[in-house]
Amino acid sequence: MIIATHNGKFHADDVFGVALLKQLFPDAQIVRSRDPEVLDAADLVLDVGGVYDVEKKRFDHHQLSSGARQSGILYSAFGLLWQEYGKEFCGNDDVWHKMDSRLVTVIDAVDNGQDLYNLNDFGTRPIDISEYLGLFNPIGEEEDFDQQFEVAVALATTVLQRMKAKYLNVIDAEQRFLDAYARTSDKRFVVLDKYIPHASIASKQPDLLYTVYPGATGNWTIQAVRPEHSQFGNRKDLPKAWRGLNGSELAEVTGVHDAVFCHKAAFIAAAETQQGALKMVELALAN
Repeated sequence: MIIATHNGKFHADDVFGVALLKQLFPDAQIVRSRDPEVLDAADLVLDVGGVYDVEKKRFDHHQLSSGARQSGILYSAFGLLWQEYGKEFCGNDDVWHKMDSRLVTVIDAVDNGQDLYNLNDFGTRPIDISEYLGLFNPIGEEEDFDQQFEVAVALATTVLQRMKAKYLNVIDAEQRFLDAYARTSDKRFVVLDKYIPHASIASKQPDLLYTVYPGATGNWTIQAVRPEHSQFGNRKDLPKAWRGLNGSELAEVTGVHDAVFCHKAAFIAAAETQQGALKMVELALAN
């Protein structure tokens, strides 16, 4: 199988498009060219050629026929390929949706020059994945476009594989979290027998204020639940009197002899034992 894309400067959409296709067609030959004869001879063409036709395996987005998402974000070549091949790569519809939302849509928008956000008063714009991959275009005459393209594809491949693995794990963790929460009598807190990623699914439970779980250090952690759709903030802060205290100071204030610490932002605290952590939760709920 011959997969063709354009030569010269590369962007995140052609890099990720090739990375995706190489996961599904590992023996495919990648050709970078704008020569119409070379493109016509290829089995699949992306991000060049002026044609979007799934049956003919042509995935360019530089013409009106390539369409847009319901949100108004225009498809890049990667977005078009993702609609056709993404689910085969993910093997799971939920993973496909999560990766489409967090990665593919972002690349689509940036490649088409569509802003995704407004800067706040800090006025500092974070670097995005498209800009990051753009750094691997040749710098100086000693670097070659095709060789650097391979470097960028290798990086994009790692991102695809890690995101897929992460979201498969998240989906499994979310179900285990829901199972634990279903067994909880007081819906304001839940105790997990081991740590699992749960911030997002916890925020979806409207009555949930705290989660309790064994931490990596061997202590038991109490964590405040964020409001849904919020990156920061707590539904209910841990008590103000606890903030920034450690060890004996925190034990004296709480009356919990094995209290370990409370973060100054009042979103996380810990005790040496589950019993101590649950006593701190009881106090926090009553506060």
